[in-house]
Amino acid sequence: MDDLAFETALRELRADRVQGASQLARRCLDLLARSAESVPADTRAELIDELLRRCDCLIAARASMAPIENLLTSWKTALTALDGLPLPAWRSAAAGRARDGIRQSQLAVVKTAEHTAACIGADKCIITHSLSSTVLAVFEKLKARNIRVMVSESRPLNEGVILARQLAEWHIPCQLLTDAQLGLFAAQADLALLGADSLLPDGSLINKAGSYLLALAVHDSGVPLYVCCESFKRRKEGRADPELEEMDASELGAPNLPRVRPRNIYFDITPARLISRWIDETGVHAAGRLPV
Repeated sequence: MDDLAFETALRELRADRVQGASQLARRCLDLLARSAESVPADTRAELIDELLRRCDCLIAARASMAPIENLLTSWKTALTALDGLPLPAWRSAAAGRARDGIRQSQLAVVKTAEHTAACIGADKCIITHSLSSTVLAVFEKLKARNIRVMVSESRPLNEGVILARQLAEWHIPCQLLTDAQLGLFAAQADLALLGADSLLPDGSLINKAGSYLLALAVHDSGVPLYVCCESFKRRKEGRADPELEEMDASELGAPNLPRVRPRNIYFDITPARLISRWIDETGVHAAGRLPV
């Protein structure tokens, strides 16, 4: 992968508004695997410098998404075990470590979905917001268990419609709501289920804007909120909270008015006190018992 191809992929990563954090992290690892195999370099040191530069660019491109930083940092650490290999073998091993990370991420999604589905059980009405690949995997496992789902549109790009379409294909009864109606329907749910772009060290959730509003609505209605995500979505202790990404306001379709500034912040933070259960590939964790 030459510089031009990498820069194109980097721009696409920054612009992606549909795929979740885990999917984007796996895409980053794939880019690094292909880079390791094909970046022009005469020496191992030259190759390592370029790969580390690309790795840092990928992390910075979506700084609010902890799995990108965590999985790519793990990959960088794994490279230290490759000292002494000749250049061709080093390329192959570095690419292999990246693909190992992809497989581990995919397995974590499967395990998280299994634990979440087991925790939810059958005959439930579930309310959710946004589009999470992990939540989607949960619904696939629950499709024969007589569940019903209420899905918000998730403006501005309406990725909730993608989820609703998939639920329809699985013959899961679904209601599609505007984001503004979440408070109206919250009390009808047995539980709320959200994925995560990141978790802060105390368990607070960074996710698509509107998640906090759903959390407040279900909390006021006495409905539990479950957050399902892989453990590598947790930000490390001591790191500053990430800046919440603000995207192009043109996505809102708002008119151009004098002295009016449309805002399009994509993520919000749901405090840990509003979350009833955290579920990851290791199991179900009750409020106040998030593993270190």
